[in-house]
Amino acid sequence: MAMFRRFCFALLLILALAPAASAAGRDEALPKDLRRLQDDVANLDSELRDLEPDDPKADTFRQRADEIGEDVIYLKVKMRRARKAGREGTGVTLDEVAEVQGQIQDLRDEIGAAFGRDNREVRLATGTEITVRLEDPLSSRTARREDRFDATVVTPVRSGGVLSVPAGTRVRGVVAEVEPAERPSRAGRLQLEFDTLYLESQRLEIRAGVAAMEGGGRKPAEKAGIGAVLGGVIGGLFEGKRGAIVGAIVGGSGAVVATKGDDVELPAGTVLTVRLNEDLAVPRR
Repeated sequence: MAMFRRFCFALLLILALAPAASAAGRDEALPKDLRRLQDDVANLDSELRDLEPDDPKADTFRQRADEIGEDVIYLKVKMRRARKAGREGTGVTLDEVAEVQGQIQDLRDEIGAAFGRDNREVRLATGTEITVRLEDPLSSRTARREDRFDATVVTPVRSGGVLSVPAGTRVRGVVAEVEPAERPSRAGRLQLEFDTLYLESQRLEIRAGVAAMEGGGRKPAEKAGIGAVLGGVIGGLFEGKRGAIVGAIVGGSGAVVATKGDDVELPAGTVLTVRLNEDLAVPRR
């Protein structure tokens, strides 16, 4: 009977602690949450570059951006300590990330209200390049023709001196052609195209292909701006888990081809330069 009581007590204790543990897990910021924060600060950097250097109102906005940068540095320190301590995750809560995101959005809204925004559409010319990051791994061994995949914009795209395509914008791609490797002589091959850009609530049709691929799997953060503060931290913490890139861009077709006998392997996080094959009209935000 005593053993049964101890068992019941242990069971009740586990049940009591489970909700708290589950809640703690939900409150932990994931790498994708930090990626979104990195995108937000990159877009703020772009907005700040539009402002006149000696405008008093612009100087006030830049001062607030510097304060946001201090908050980002604080998250950087927390992440570094979590890594050194060997703890799982980032050491940063979702509430902390959301607070910084809210500050960034408020500042961007005030910049727009203070200096006005032209709501006319802008045009991205044929040949405009957009840097994107794969959200899904791709392999010539497993991919099939017409498979869909997602990517997100890494670097904000500007046109006519304004932010046209923000960092974090989702882009949809399709596997146009695929050839698996055959040992020892045939190399794997992937032909990727992009057909849709999701700009907030709007869906824009595009025609674009791969123009280049960065071997390191990540676009380096710009030297200036608060976006650079967070970018390197995220890369240092999480990029090693992605795996190696196998393949290189060959010829003007934008096909990714591996060495003989090997399949093309593009892990999630691979950074591609996408080039528009036709003009794209983008509504101003």
